[in-house]
Amino acid sequence: MQAREVSEASIVSMTEVEMANWRRQQGFHIISHRDRYWERIRPGFYQPVHLLARLSAEQATKPTQWCWGYRAALSETDRAISNGSIPVHVLSDLHNYDLQNFSSNRRHNLRRCQKRVKIIELTNSEILQHQGYEVVSSAVKRTQYLKVPSQQEYIANLTNYIDPQHRLVLAGIIGDQLGGYISGYAVDGVAYFENLYIATEALTTNINSGLVYEFVQVCRRSGKIHEVVNGLHSREDQALCVYKESIGFPVKHIPARVALNSIAGNLIRQHYPHIYYRLTGSE
Repeated sequence: MQAREVSEASIVSMTEVEMANWRRQQGFHIISHRDRYWERIRPGFYQPVHLLARLSAEQATKPTQWCWGYRAALSETDRAISNGSIPVHVLSDLHNYDLQNFSSNRRHNLRRCQKRVKIIELTNSEILQHQGYEVVSSAVKRTQYLKVPSQQEYIANLTNYIDPQHRLVLAGIIGDQLGGYISGYAVDGVAYFENLYIATEALTTNINSGLVYEFVQVCRRSGKIHEVVNGLHSREDQALCVYKESIGFPVKHIPARVALNSIAGNLIRQHYPHIYYRLTGSE
């Protein structure tokens, strides 16, 4: 297993063009519209590849005729035209994200993790190939958030997964076993968590908080990151929301321009209200 000490880990902040090219290489559908890059996140629905990029009123328009909806965060000068928002968990105060500024309970949990878990940056996929599937399978079965992939699918998806020029991957090792790992990337000074997988039996070590903490510390040390995004607001999962807020990621509503085809919008609002909320920021 090749890895680096977490104190030596680094994260690259891509430009929007680099982000778009990377996503395209991964097989995602990317288009250019008025000098910005957009990604199709659902069939017929688009958003900028850099979700929190603040677009101008001229840029935040329908990116292609072949879509039923889109959303884009707005620049401060154009926020008056917002008709929705992007509800996300965001850490903006990276400077004060340190043990000395945490509650005694959070300090205790992190120190407990530091004693029992060694956190490293992965520089190749060897340990994920041997132990990653069990961790992901355990995490997915517990959270029931995603479908459990087959082992063959998981191994296939590891191709080019370790990519330090685009993605940071930190792993937590307990003894000689992988307890969990976190991945993320950064674009134009904003870091995004991508995946966080924790084996159920490792939860008592507080490895999840430890991985998040160390990821943020890497962002702090870079000197180029000013915000870290910990996913969209899943309001239906109160326990998850409370946890994210407790580790420093409050919910923020970023003013946005949102457009949905009326038929599709009404169907989503009626049958999938939580998805509608995440797409629009509205009830």
